[in-house]
Amino acid sequence: MTKTQLKKITIEKFRALTNVEIEFGDYITVICGKNGTSKSSILGIAAQIFSFEKDYVTGASLRDFKQISGKGFKSQYKEHIRISKEFDVPGSLSASIFLHEGYTDQIATANLELMTRTDDETNKILPRPVIRKNSTATGNTSRNFTHPVIFLSLKRLYPIADRDYKAIDFDYLKAHEQEFIALTNELLNRSSTQATGTHGTITSAVAHGDNYNHESVSAGEDNAGQIIMALLSFKKLKAEYADYKGGLLLVDEADAGLFPTAQVNLLKIFERECRKLNLQVVMTSHSPVMIEYAYEQSQHEHSKKFKTVYLSNTYGSVQVIQDWSWAKISADIHTRTVSVGTAANLPSVNVYFEDKEAENFFDALISRQPVKKCITAMSEVTLGCTNYVNLIKNKVPEFTEKSVICLDSDACSHIEGKNYKTIVLLPGDLPPDQLIFQHLYNLPADDGFWKNELQFTRDVFTDAARDTITELRITSPKADLNERIKAYKGGLKPREIFKKFYKGGEVQKVVNCGAKPYGAWKHWIERNPVLVNQFLEQFKDTIYGVMKNGYAVDDAKLTTLKVNLKKVPNVLE
Repeated sequence: MTKTQLKKITIEKFRALTNVEIEFGDYITVICGKNGTSKSSILGIAAQIFSFEKDYVTGASLRDFKQISGKGFKSQYKEHIRISKEFDVPGSLSASIFLHEGYTDQIATANLELMTRTDDETNKILPRPVIRKNSTATGNTSRNFTHPVIFLSLKRLYPIADRDYKAIDFDYLKAHEQEFIALTNELLNRSSTQATGTHGTITSAVAHGDNYNHESVSAGEDNAGQIIMALLSFKKLKAEYADYKGGLLLVDEADAGLFPTAQVNLLKIFERECRKLNLQVVMTSHSPVMIEYAYEQSQHEHSKKFKTVYLSNTYGSVQVIQDWSWAKISADIHTRTVSVGTAANLPSVNVYFEDKEAENFFDALISRQPVKKCITAMSEVTLGCTNYVNLIKNKVPEFTEKSVICLDSDACSHIEGKNYKTIVLLPGDLPPDQLIFQHLYNLPADDGFWKNELQFTRDVFTDAARDTITELRITSPKADLNERIKAYKGGLKPREIFKKFYKGGEVQKVVNCGAKPYGAWKHWIERNPVLVNQFLEQFKDTIYGVMKNGYAVDDAKLTTLKVNLKKVPNVLE
């Protein structure tokens, strides 16, 4: 079967783009770059090239072919390009299009220009992108190429709580409900059992379980549902349209709301469905996981399926760089290079935690360490130890090479005997919330810590911790939590008991305050310099390896990192 396939767009001028050339992968193209480099404009140009209203070879109308939602396979220019009356004037857009045209089975070319046209809705004369010199057209050479397009813009991410929508049955979705659920479960690594279509502000569909419905799903689940709906819409078209020539799916910020494993799963699903449905997928993304995965696939011998396109304005006007790895992109894309000494500029490395308690502890540990300038705490991502280990076992680059995973000390059993080069364990022999409880409980009432400006005395602490003390039946002046938890026969999990303690309002005043003089973590650190220095040494070695192996930082620059992370006799003096 012959198929229509976008090969290349050369943009002579449009907004930030001047004389740039974008090549497209046969299956998947990931476009990345800093804000303001016109990533979404490229998607808009690709969408504007095509319409799906008429087969010009046979003269047959194609308007009756619809997506699952009932919408046609054409993106209106107002949906993908917002025209500025002041700057987007006739002559300000000039682009050359190169593709293989399935209906004529030949290489085709055209130009895209900004011209004035009468708006169908307002009857006003406005600037509008128009195809010129379509090489396959006879007669009217200003017509678009015939090809079905679905454009998923950022409008799909409209906050769920603010949407006006209701449940609706889409006939095709109802008939193929199990396939929709299976694809969504594959994408999100879930076990949903039901699917619901919605209509209103945004047309969507979501897979969910028996214990919640479409009104309580997350933004990521909704985004996944819209993407799966688009794929099934192309499957529907292929089954209904005898002369199907493939399709084009455009997705702005494809990773939105998806956790790293789901991002990789999405690319795997795209690759499979592109093969089955003769699709091309072009997306924008800021995700290191997606960019690196696409790059790695593009490096396979004779692989033209994947393409990464990086837009850089580092050296003035926007340049297009094809097939860069994330290591190279990362070195350029960070708007802040991080100075860690007189000679080194190092990339910022993501650090992941199991929960907020671990992040608070970590913040205090590195509060006055120069390495703090080299990291980005991923506060919004909190996964369990098992989840992080599984991501590493499944060789997700973000977690195997490019970040540091900071786990609680009780994770030893999960990683014992394993050489996980990106994992570090927090100091101590208890999870952070238990560690700080035990530390504060065991401080006598006359300890200097209790004489703080907050008047957080031992009495205030024991009152705030009363539920925990009572639940675990702690009666002695000194508490051994390992012993008390082992003897505990109650119905609550220790994690639940100490989460409640740690999140209490009075306790938060002394644990979520960094290295302030009255900080509980600061006090623990001062009393445990050996454990702290061991942790800092371990962290130094780990982040050194990540920068060297994951970001290709040379040894000369990393020398400074080694110096700045040396042991200190007393942390946070």
